[in-house]
Amino acid sequence: MNDVGAEHTDQEAKSPGLFTRYFQVFFSPDLLFQGLRNRPDYVGALLLGGVLTAAGLALIPTELVVATVREQFQAQGQPVPAGFENLETVIRFAGPVAAVVFWPIGMAFFAGLVTLFFAILLGHEGTYRQYLAVVAHAQLLVATAGTLLAPMRIAAEDAQLLLSIGTFAPFLGEGYILRFLSLLDLFGLWAWVLVALGAARIARKRSWLGGLIFVLMIPVTIAAVAAVFSG
Repeated sequence: MNDVGAEHTDQEAKSPGLFTRYFQVFFSPDLLFQGLRNRPDYVGALLLGGVLTAAGLALIPTELVVATVREQFQAQGQPVPAGFENLETVIRFAGPVAAVVFWPIGMAFFAGLVTLFFAILLGHEGTYRQYLAVVAHAQLLVATAGTLLAPMRIAAEDAQLLLSIGTFAPFLGEGYILRFLSLLDLFGLWAWVLVALGAARIARKRSWLGGLIFVLMIPVTIAAVAAVFSG
């Protein structure tokens, strides 16, 4: 009995730390998700995602954020609220703070959708905690992208610039299709592909095509709805 307990303790001690898991997201996601099946750590990934997102927002000059929001009001034919220009200090701190607070909430919501589909509707092996660990780690791609794209956003003077499918479709005229494709963030799609892979590994499934189709419906639906309102 003691030998079994000691072996279990040794296995836990050898579990990779947060930063090792962070690099596994990019370079060995299959190995990462197999490890999360046995030890679904998610707290560190949630916190790291919030911090990376906050850092990406903090790198953008406040005046650029204000200008971007002002252009959005004007593009939608709405007047800029009175005193908006005086909110620079609030915007400077509100964005990063909101990222740290709402990032874990968003991940918890998406993990609920994944759990609903795979564990409840399909009856696959897996718990909410395991799926939350998968989502929290996979979405680190999106959080990292915010920091990596900060120089591009500053250079393009667009605080909301995305590297999207629409980036490679400049031949399309202004309209719903271009807005929709411009909201399909490549890093986001990559992250959801990893969620599908992770869900398959949690359930010990070899094939993950069906799961991939489902999880990709999440960013596609969000982009489709957002494109309507952004127009």
